[in-house]
Amino acid sequence: MAPGLADLALNEVRALARRSRLPALETTVRDDAIAVAWPGDPAELHALRTVQSVARVWRFDVPRPKALLDNTAVRTLVDGVRTIVESARPARFEGLRLSAAGSGSAVMQRLAEALAAGVGLPLAGDAGDLVVRVRRGEGRAWEVLVRTTPRPLSVRAWRVCDRPGGIDAALAAALVRLAGVRPGDRVANPMLGGGTLLIERALAGPAACLHGVDTDLEALACAQRNAAAAGVSERMVLVPGDATLAIDPPTGGDAAAADGGPRRRYDLVLVDPPWGDAVGDHVANAALYAALLRVAASQTVTGGHLLMVTHEVRLAERLLGDHPAWGVRHARRVWQGGHRPLCALLERLPGG
Repeated sequence: MAPGLADLALNEVRALARRSRLPALETTVRDDAIAVAWPGDPAELHALRTVQSVARVWRFDVPRPKALLDNTAVRTLVDGVRTIVESARPARFEGLRLSAAGSGSAVMQRLAEALAAGVGLPLAGDAGDLVVRVRRGEGRAWEVLVRTTPRPLSVRAWRVCDRPGGIDAALAAALVRLAGVRPGDRVANPMLGGGTLLIERALAGPAACLHGVDTDLEALACAQRNAAAAGVSERMVLVPGDATLAIDPPTGGDAAAADGGPRRRYDLVLVDPPWGDAVGDHVANAALYAALLRVAASQTVTGGHLLMVTHEVRLAERLLGDHPAWGVRHARRVWQGGHRPLCALLERLPGG
């Protein structure tokens, strides 16, 4: 998972265990990973939305990786990897990739060849989707980790269209949970882009309405395609509009039908504004962010929330330091595609 999201991912893992009526879990939590002794069907973990991927781990109490070439160790790994390949069906693995320090060494090459031959897959180098990772464990031990799906869980099947600067779906799912999932919420997503935040909110649970706004018609079309692939398009109203002027769809038409009544202000605004690299520029963002916060405040109920993710960290901190309408209730930095964006949950203050 992305560093900075361990608590949110752990909460989701525990919630999954409760739904599956499993006993209390044994877990070891790091900033970028959770080790869990999962007592149920491992395939159940593929339902997780806030993690990048799931891997099965084997620990061998051996001093050097060469000992992994022992017949017993190879047989254990081959049997386990076969189970992963079979459990993934109808999804199919196409090739094996071994990742390790010294992956080009004779020992690692022999291990990769033994595993590939044992499961009947070719060695595929960086293109391999059956990812096997070898690393040093605690003490005098080595660990072998094998990803249990051909694609990372964060690569959503519904994401049939991408837009520049779009955030990772697992990060979006985690932030949706950070903001809270309440069935009566009216939710808006200005600067919609490809729709990742709003779609993950739709998939997380019911909402009174889900509105998306963007000035870019191509972005709206992309978001609509993604929403349709996710099976949530009928619950969403996506319209062209400038979020620095308004974030509400026009009265009447689809918006009124979706809401079942007159327009009201929002309980939650989700926004991933331009970061000034792939989309936008740093100079224009100063005015853009200020206008966005002002307009969102005018259309959010007192006590409502705004969830913002941005790499314009200094700008966001400056604007939010003494903002009359927004109070910072939670803020954290996470890793996202080589960046460390700020994820801030804001509360609409009285007045302002």
